[in-house]
Amino acid sequence: MTRTVDLRGIRSPRTIVQIAKLVNKSPPGETISFLIGDKESVDDVYEWIGRTGHILKSISEKGGYWLIEITRKGA
Repeated sequence: MTRTVDLRGIRSPRTIVQIAKLVNKSPPGETISFLIGDKESVDDVYEWIGRTGHILKSISEKGGYWLIEITRKGA
């Protein structure tokens, strides 16, 4: 089961801080969907994924916001 977290009211850099907290607290292999409202936060996600090794399953623009799916890497 994938949970969805709505972060559309939060702007960068607070968005990536919230994403990091939630992903790092989740069990390995869990996928979390995030709703993001600003492009700068989307760019932050790409950078953060590159540093952490978590799995970016998808990013799709939905007309005014982005849906991002991240899976926590294994232990």
